[in-house]
Amino acid sequence: MPIITALPEDLINKIAAGEVIERPASVVKELVENALDAKAGRIVIEIRGYGQELITVADNGSGMSEEDAKLCFLRHTTSKIKAAEDLFSITTLGFRGEALASIAAVSQLSLTTKTNEKLEGYQLLLEGGKMVQAGYRAAEPGTVVEVKNLFFNTPARKKFLKSDAVELHHIVETVSQYALANPRVAFRLLHDEKELLNSPAMNDQRSTIASVYGIALAKELLEVNFKNEFLSMNGFIAPPYHVRNDKSQQALFVNGRWVRNEEIREAVYAAYHSLLFVNKHPVLVLLMEINPRKIDVNVHPTKSLIKFEQKEIVCQAVQQAVKETLQKNNLIPEVKVKQETLVGQETVVKYPFELSTQLVFAMSETGFSAEPLTSFRDEQLVTSSLLREEKNNDAQVEKVETTITFPGEEFSKEESAALATAKIPLLRLLGQIHKTFFIAETEAGVVFIDQHAAHERVLYERFMRQLLNKKNAVQTLLQPDIIEFTAAEMIMLHQFKGVLEQLGFTLEPFGSNTLKITTIPSVLGRIQPKEIIYDIMAGLKEAKVKLSEFQETIITRMACRAAVMAGEELTIPQMEAILQQLAETELPYTCPHGRPTIIKTTADELERKFRRK
Repeated sequence: MPIITALPEDLINKIAAGEVIERPASVVKELVENALDAKAGRIVIEIRGYGQELITVADNGSGMSEEDAKLCFLRHTTSKIKAAEDLFSITTLGFRGEALASIAAVSQLSLTTKTNEKLEGYQLLLEGGKMVQAGYRAAEPGTVVEVKNLFFNTPARKKFLKSDAVELHHIVETVSQYALANPRVAFRLLHDEKELLNSPAMNDQRSTIASVYGIALAKELLEVNFKNEFLSMNGFIAPPYHVRNDKSQQALFVNGRWVRNEEIREAVYAAYHSLLFVNKHPVLVLLMEINPRKIDVNVHPTKSLIKFEQKEIVCQAVQQAVKETLQKNNLIPEVKVKQETLVGQETVVKYPFELSTQLVFAMSETGFSAEPLTSFRDEQLVTSSLLREEKNNDAQVEKVETTITFPGEEFSKEESAALATAKIPLLRLLGQIHKTFFIAETEAGVVFIDQHAAHERVLYERFMRQLLNKKNAVQTLLQPDIIEFTAAEMIMLHQFKGVLEQLGFTLEPFGSNTLKITTIPSVLGRIQPKEIIYDIMAGLKEAKVKLSEFQETIITRMACRAAVMAGEELTIPQMEAILQQLAETELPYTCPHGRPTIIKTTADELERKFRRK
């Protein structure tokens, strides 16, 4: 008896659905692509229950006949291609003939469609891929697809979904991308009857970008126009001083298709060579048109991966286009700074950097400090803010001495055990090397302290202690900071807004997708509110986090951003303050990321290196 058997049709459909429909956003993507292929000028997406309860996509496209409506839910049925050679000249977004069948296989689906020639529309109801009802009904020209109870018959699939906010974020991101690529099409997205995105049909792509990414960003973008014998490209890129902490605002389209291609992305970064800060990412919306015969889109069921016949030529063209755009534009930002005058008027001053009046701000990346007397990032360290904090609680503040005590985890087990019950060994601070490490002498040898890791540990424990005791030190901004977010980012912020407020951030609505920050945690020192908020957002988008984990994630990021950086020159008192505060932490031997803060070299090891022994 053979052990190989043919799979039942129902199981085949569920397997196929698993390849195409990964999450609610996959449903939205496939249905929006169908609407665009139908030449829709308006697409409305309505979501309930973060996409698991209901997804409705309505368009005013060409609609389908009764015969086509019945055929479209069969696997491998499509109007986009007819023969094998058509795979190499695809001009539509859909072509595989799998999407509708896959969606229907894992949901309860309703399709209502009508062509301009018909007086009535035609409706189909399916459950788990099987037709349960069909008939005529009144309808507007176009197509409406309702997907209810997604994954109702594949509950295991639900277990692999991220948090509700993350899943909704992916939906918003999907709709946003296609709105950016199709400025002449009106897009509207609602969740539980609340409008998340409204992009009217416009001829101006910059206006479309403004409706998706915000007006402030859209104004800053540089226009790209490029054409050679192989391809044409247009769109917008951000100047190097207007960057993000993640790649969420990077939209790349090839022949109208939203794609992910690391080779093209690397070409863009190569064009920005030496202009970007480390771990910063430019905003970009680039639309590329290329001969369909020169690309292969039949690589992955999701159709988001493509291959180029001549990828080197494509990458060179992208790099050239971006580089030329950067070269011909003035890359020095102009920032308006409010200053009080004797008559209460405002004076506009232009700087080659963003200067905040509410915070003392140092741009370590450029080597410029807003404080002429010191380049130290956290000004509170000079006066030992941790000790000053204790003074506010009626504790006695002791003066920091030149020679301080310090416990070291990198010492031997015997030494560490002794430290718990005996005196802490003395450290004699010698100085700073490479503007990155402290060097100090002990009776046993020499120790090296990583200034960033050490300060990061200090700030991390300080803020964790404040959070635990519900005594967060809060700094009120003299001038509130206004931040414009995308609709997807607002979803993430709404979910974790309460946690951010517990940490010391006060976020107030200030128009559509815009928040006003009035207070920040004092531990941030001179870090700009926008920087830390964007940094926090970058760490949230792909994580299914618990509340406690989220709090710790934020605190770790805040500590990292606020700590002194490698390359900052410190004075002896500043170094002593860090060491004194590090000695008072519970876990002084590693930073919150697990890197060591201190290592040692014994006198014996030095003598062996110099062959004295």
